[in-house]
Amino acid sequence: MNPDATSTERRAFDAVPASARAARRYVTDLLRLDGAPAAVISDYSLVVSELVTNVIEHGGGAHLEIALDLGDPEWWRLEVVGAAPIAPKQLSAPETWSVAGANAVSGRGLGIVRQLMDDVVISAADDRVTVTCRRRRSDSR
Repeated sequence: MNPDATSTERRAFDAVPASARAARRYVTDLLRLDGAPAAVISDYSLVVSELVTNVIEHGGGAHLEIALDLGDPEWWRLEVVGAAPIAPKQLSAPETWSVAGANAVSGRGLGIVRQLMDDVVISAADDRVTVTCRRRRSDSR
């Protein structure tokens, strides 16, 4: 990795269903170029898919943003940002997120995100919600 290069890559996407696939490809391509192991790439692909789908289904904006920080030698960090008609309290306390049961109609996505990431933080400001996920580079899961 070039230490002089900008460490965070950002891209905006339209908040439409086709963007979930484009966001997955964007994140997986960046991680692959960074030399991430296949398991990390696979997990981040699922995480970005779940978070982008939530923004598309529950957000109120026309766009969403993905940011991936590849410059930290200890962590990979992903941010998914979308418009926030969802009450932030619905998203608070990621440490309590769990995967819904097999009979539940929905509710699996955030639990999956929590299981795959070492750290998840939610913030809301200026009518935007940001979900920040981090995973240790040394984690071999």
